[in-house]
Amino acid sequence: MSEQNNIFFFGYDAFTEGILITDNTLTLLSCNTAWKRLFDLPEEWTAHTIDELIRVLSDRGVETDPICGILAAIRADPFWSGCLDLTVSVQRTVHLTSRPIRDTHNESIGRVWMCEEIPDVLTSGDGLTHPNQSDLMFKTIFNLIPEGIAISDLTNGTFYEVNDHFSQWWGYTREEVIGKSAIDLDFWVDIQQRDEIVRLLKKDGFCKQVPVKMRGKDKKVRDILLSGKTITIDGSPYMLTIPFDVTELMQYEEKVRSLASFIELNPNPVFEINASGTITMHNEATVRVIRDLTGTGDIYRFIPDDLSEIVQAIQKGIERTCTLEIVVEDRTFIEYIHVTNQYHTARIYLTDITERKRAEHELLKRNDDIAAAYEEIATAEEELRQNYDRLVEQEQILFESEKKLRMIVDHIPGLVLTTDTELNVKSIFGAALEKIGLRPNTGVGHSIRDLFSSVDAGMLDAHKQALQGATSTIEGYYHDRSFLLYASPIVDLSDTITGSIGVAIDITEQKKLEQERRDLLTQLEKNLVELAFLNDKIRNPLTVIATLVDMHAPDIEEPVSRCVKDIDDIIDNLDKRWIESEKTINFLQKHYGVRAEFRKYNI
Repeated sequence: MSEQNNIFFFGYDAFTEGILITDNTLTLLSCNTAWKRLFDLPEEWTAHTIDELIRVLSDRGVETDPICGILAAIRADPFWSGCLDLTVSVQRTVHLTSRPIRDTHNESIGRVWMCEEIPDVLTSGDGLTHPNQSDLMFKTIFNLIPEGIAISDLTNGTFYEVNDHFSQWWGYTREEVIGKSAIDLDFWVDIQQRDEIVRLLKKDGFCKQVPVKMRGKDKKVRDILLSGKTITIDGSPYMLTIPFDVTELMQYEEKVRSLASFIELNPNPVFEINASGTITMHNEATVRVIRDLTGTGDIYRFIPDDLSEIVQAIQKGIERTCTLEIVVEDRTFIEYIHVTNQYHTARIYLTDITERKRAEHELLKRNDDIAAAYEEIATAEEELRQNYDRLVEQEQILFESEKKLRMIVDHIPGLVLTTDTELNVKSIFGAALEKIGLRPNTGVGHSIRDLFSSVDAGMLDAHKQALQGATSTIEGYYHDRSFLLYASPIVDLSDTITGSIGVAIDITEQKKLEQERRDLLTQLEKNLVELAFLNDKIRNPLTVIATLVDMHAPDIEEPVSRCVKDIDDIIDNLDKRWIESEKTINFLQKHYGVRAEFRKYNI
């Protein structure tokens, strides 16, 4: 919208003619630099009404009575169009034209005033005009006029003469048009418009600023205000026509209408205030929104409470832009305020930012929540870092322990197996692996049920109990080998069970040695029993022999008695040995469970 405003307010500077725009109340809306230059007005000059302009022009010596006459005609007829020559100074005259600006409904929405300077009349050295210079003077004036003027036959439209600016206007050279008609060169977009011009000229002898559409050599259609007058040359009727190209002006008018519709169709309130704080213009949305909010048509609720700076800027003509927030009922609006130095007003554009403010509040609240969460995360992160450091330290200790354990296990007939909480193997190593046909870390990631499918169920239960926190020792068999399993849980720093560990010692050879020892002890027990029986069996015959010798062979009693005594001494020695063996048996009974009964016979 800013770009369109720039086009509307400053685009007329492209014209060499002076242009002034007023509304239907004759309030000045805009004037270009050429207008100020023609009337010797300073660049910064501004005025509010046409009456103020007339007073300024009168103070500068400009003839203003003709302008007052035009104003009287306009007030009597808002659609009045006309032109006149206005004396600016002793040596300067301008041609002033005024006509209404119509909208698409043919209603007047304002007025355009156009003026251009009339060149000085050529004079001779003595300052007087001479008859023999009239042709030169006419031709000079004819060619100096900045419009594309043409003289053509009133009856057939054949071009008789054109000025130098004609070629600049229409793109045709003088030679291309002389002797041809505008119809031949396809000047007219609508031939009926030409017929109307001819009718007016024949009827009144002139026509003033009749709107028509024409095209030049480039075939671009232009909006033209055509003025004409009938003249007689060599007794034949001709028409002298002066076009005024208002194509760009019409485009600007269309943009003005577009701007007006943009403001009117804007769903947000837009209004304008003057230096006294009075609303001079507003769109329909201004009333509609205030009614929805308050149930009344009090659009002054939209005006900020403190207008001092804005009013001061309007009064001093200081162009500035600012923003304010206001609250009406439960809605919050942001006001974009633009003070214009050209019209001494402030335009205010409102946008409802209630939802945005609520969203901002919610975002701030969430930002606080996020900040608090961030602090918690930072604290948790620090705890995690400390736990991680401890974990790394613990892992290092575990690694060293595992390393030492591996060294120990690699030198003893056993194996170490660790699992996770699903009884999947995490590691397995030890010297006993070779005896059961496995290699270190065989089956890692697999269930121990799959890896040791034929192992005793009790050994599997020991690992299950370890996952429940229990420590157990169990003897079992696998691949014809005997193992003694010690199973316990693995816990982390928070005492959470993360798996199980089992240390299985191969006791197959030990079991064999124990069996052999038991067999030997049993045999020893049998031998001691036999020894006791043998002792009794020897003493009994010796007693019989001694009795028989005493009764029947006294002569050999002495040598026999000596022999019996030697044998008895030997048996006594055996008894002493038997007593020592009895002590041995008691030790065996106490420590190895050997059971034996001895009977002692005395001679």
